[in-house]
Amino acid sequence: MEPTATRSRRHRLEIRVTPEQDALIRQAADLEDTTVSAFVLDTVTARANRIVRQHSDVILSNDAFDRFIADFDKPAAPVKKLVDLFDHHTKLRER
Repeated sequence: MEPTATRSRRHRLEIRVTPEQDALIRQAADLEDTTVSAFVLDTVTARANRIVRQHSDVILSNDAFDRFIADFDKPAAPVKKLVDLFDHHTKLRER
């Protein structure tokens, strides 16, 4: 049994397709020896994961990465508002 089939499903998605799209999807599902629902769910989920990853990963050139790391190696500059906060709240300094 596929991992997606073992989880409890509570939500339903419905789509409208042309007869040609329906035939193509059914043919592909048959070729994969799976149901249309499983084929569509697995295909859409894989694409959704790929798109989310593309939008959450940061890809830098070697030069940009080197500048990025160099900035992290620099000592942090004090933030005046934080310095003032710790200076004026003794309980924060005790921790």
